[in-house]
Amino acid sequence: MMISAIKAHRPLTIVFAMLSYEGDAGHYNGSFKLARSLRASGHRIFYIGLADSAQLVKDQGFEFISFAEDLLPLGYEKKNAVSQSTPGNRVIRKWRKRCNDERLFKEYLRRIVDGRLDERLLSCNPDLLICDIFLSFVAMRALYVGIPVITINPLLSVYRNPYIPPIWSSFTPRRTWWSAVIVLGSWHWLRFKFLFWDRLVRPLTGEFRSPTGIWGHWGLFLRIAKRSGYPCEENKTYRFAAWGPYLILPEIVCGPKAFQLPGSPEDGRRYMSTVDFSRDEKPFDAGCLDEKKPLIYCSLGSIPLSYSHSQRFFKAVIDASRLRRGWQFVLNVGKQYDSSHLGSPESNLMICQWVPQLSLLKKASVMVTHGGLNSIMECINFGVPMVIMPGLWDQQGNAVRAVHHGIALKTNMARITPEILIKFVERALEDENMRQSLATMRQKIAAEEDMEKIIRFIENTCTASFKL
Repeated sequence: MMISAIKAHRPLTIVFAMLSYEGDAGHYNGSFKLARSLRASGHRIFYIGLADSAQLVKDQGFEFISFAEDLLPLGYEKKNAVSQSTPGNRVIRKWRKRCNDERLFKEYLRRIVDGRLDERLLSCNPDLLICDIFLSFVAMRALYVGIPVITINPLLSVYRNPYIPPIWSSFTPRRTWWSAVIVLGSWHWLRFKFLFWDRLVRPLTGEFRSPTGIWGHWGLFLRIAKRSGYPCEENKTYRFAAWGPYLILPEIVCGPKAFQLPGSPEDGRRYMSTVDFSRDEKPFDAGCLDEKKPLIYCSLGSIPLSYSHSQRFFKAVIDASRLRRGWQFVLNVGKQYDSSHLGSPESNLMICQWVPQLSLLKKASVMVTHGGLNSIMECINFGVPMVIMPGLWDQQGNAVRAVHHGIALKTNMARITPEILIKFVERALEDENMRQSLATMRQKIAAEEDMEKIIRFIENTCTASFKL
């Protein structure tokens, strides 16, 4: 074949497939730095995904391939997220949504294996797919049609081992036999819960049986693998991780190894920092801020309504702004929340539905955050101490790592009050050791950062696949 003679340095066409769950842009944002570096090296970049992600990708200057846009049109993810928090007759509303989600889910699965996803993947004649580790079904279809795959992991999660607990865990491991027992026990318990949930609860309740929640279904993983001719053998072709099964393929982790906990397995994964300082952000009216006051930036990320205690947090910030008029607060409530429900803020509080986070962190004294990995990395780069209130998913594990490295304080969103919030912010403002730890972590991350090495790894992996 002609492609066997392709040289490593020739321009490649690379497609990214990233998870978008109910409008959360975190996985996409974590990939843009790599995509931009690959483009700067002469490679052509595409993204493939749902229609709701198209504008986000195009705003960053990349080409987008839409999949199942007739089934999941523009606005689907926002509508789906809002419907879960809309008051009303919950039993009837949930049942109707359950039936509709199941119909969409089955049709979406049909399109994955009937060739329509294959056609979209092949539409730009790609040389390589860089695939979110949560989207194993896309990776398997790419391999089925002969496209080499590198997985990209937006979490600092690892597979089962005696030293590092699942990324969902709030347990801080230590180098003792008892800690190893707890860690392994947490992995076994997670596996049991996962299988119980996958085999019994999900089919009955419809939990995560929606197109944007396809990840984490062990039965579907095995079924799609069979339809795609992919040999599934645990610990040989796939492993069990905190979110379920994932493929053992060349892997890039969207986070620095310096931020990992001690004892992380040496498994050949490539780590990289994901802070993209060149990403385009809309301008922010900084003139509304009183720069003489310490700026306290409060945010639960792009989908705060996913957290059951988000409104409790919003109220705590509003009340704290009344108790500490000497501080300047900025509260990000997300695009899905009607901020008029919060009333008129005090003069030292700005309530926003969207915030250009990089611009604001340059001015912030403390960030109160949900603990998303991107936000933590950005705070490290700007030297901003954090108060972390972990909500869902990997945020518990991220908070454990941040506290272990001395760059954050941790509290509980479910029990947050204005007084507790003020106490933790005061501690973060006054803690010079935390600022020194942030500087040290930033230096460690800079020392290990080598984007050129990651690019060579991608090019070499692609070329090696061509020669097979």
